Amino acid sequence: MSDITPQSPCPRAISRVTDPLPPPVVCPHCQSPVDVASHREVYGQDYGSWPWFYLCTGCEARVGIHPKTDIPLGTLVTDAIREARKHSKARFTPLYETGRMTRREAYQALADRLGIPVSECHFGWFDSEMCEKAGKVARELYIAYFNPAPDPVARTPV
Repeated sequence: MSDITPQSPCPRAISRVTDPLPPPVVCPHCQSPVDVASHREVYGQDYGSWPWFYLCTGCEARVGIHPKTDIPLGTLVTDAIREARKHSKARFTPLYETGRMTRREAYQALADRLGIPVSECHFGWFDSEMCEKAGKVARELYIAYFNPAPDPVARTPV
């Protein structure tokens, strides 16, 4: 049996990915070709159990690949977009990590506020502008769920 790689993915792993994006062929940032690369080729060593990602041959934009598949985890990103994604997701994850909301409820609330279908509500798909919006919405949701305004009726003197 051959090793599982993005060039020879596992059909079962592919079937488990919801909302898959097609593998990138041309970079949306510089229009250069995109190749599959390994951590070892680029960084000198492997990180994690699935060391594959897509890499632009021009501007070096990159995106990881779902384990045992050829399906990208999101869209190709530059360093600036990657930082925007990290920042906005860091504002979002406390919504469900606290246990006050489920992960599904948090994504549904974010999608509703952003005006997009929940099936398109993936930080790995967001550009810088959408990351900024998502970060602001996540902050608003956090305040609404965790720091609700006092009940105006309770403050009314009797």
